Amino acid sequence: MLRFRKVFIILIALVVLFAALGISTQNAQAASCTQYHVVKRGEWLAKIARYYGTNWQTLAKLNNLKNPSRIYAGMKLCVSTSGSSQPPATIPTFSISGVERDTKVTIKTNNFPAGNTYRVRMGPYGTQAVNGIQVATWNSGQGGTQTPTFPIPNQLKGSYRIAIRLESTSGSGYYAYNWFYNNTTGATGGANGGQTPPPSSGYTGIPVFSISAVVRDTNVTITTKNFPPGLTFDVLMGPMGTQGRNGIKVGTLNSGSGGTITAKYSIPASLMGSYKISIRTQNYATGYYAYNWFYNNTAY
Repeated sequence: MLRFRKVFIILIALVVLFAALGISTQNAQAASCTQYHVVKRGEWLAKIARYYGTNWQTLAKLNNLKNPSRIYAGMKLCVSTSGSSQPPATIPTFSISGVERDTKVTIKTNNFPAGNTYRVRMGPYGTQAVNGIQVATWNSGQGGTQTPTFPIPNQLKGSYRIAIRLESTSGSGYYAYNWFYNNTTGATGGANGGQTPPPSSGYTGIPVFSISAVVRDTNVTITTKNFPPGLTFDVLMGPMGTQGRNGIKVGTLNSGSGGTITAKYSIPASLMGSYKISIRTQNYATGYYAYNWFYNNTAY
């Protein structure tokens, strides 16, 4: 008991000493900080930096982070020392516009910031092309929407699906990724369990769709490509990562004469407030489906 009492007294003394010296377990921050961010679960430094239009190196320096990869929910970070830093007006995304098997892929960019140079990487499906094979560099020029084409590297020829990623080399932290079927009509969609369907009524290919517009917590507009004619698709939404499987039905899509259709769907109440949302079109009788995802904000 006496030994415990001595240890307890020593601990109290250390706490008092640390307080007197101003020692804290919190990260040291710039004295001129004008704006803070409280870390939420699932956030990492580069993601937070991108949200405030800066880079993770700047935030690490501002907050004297010895290990930038170790931040935790509830941690208070300085994000600006010069007034209030606003989130970027746009978030860069891209869709797959065309593929020539084992040769090249064409993408369509959306809301890319101007004047940034990007590494273009490809890798196996499921990797998001993180640390993938660099196939090109690309400059966003005036930004916005563009349709660049990139070669498929020898190491990935013959692959069924391929991941592709664009990541800024300027330190801005901007990046975007997607994936595509490695065939001459492929993109993020499929039929019959993901296999290319046999020709039926003159239709060949794989249905896909891109995200055209989003109004936060309200609706999303999609634009289809290469949809088979005369079919009605259920439109489903679900949490990011689910591909919309077994999601909430928000409407239907009739493909009419096929090809390209633009349609708008309401975001269900249970997904309002989500950061990213999956959306899927599914025709259960034929097995045809397509899916994509979107940031739940109005900056598209």
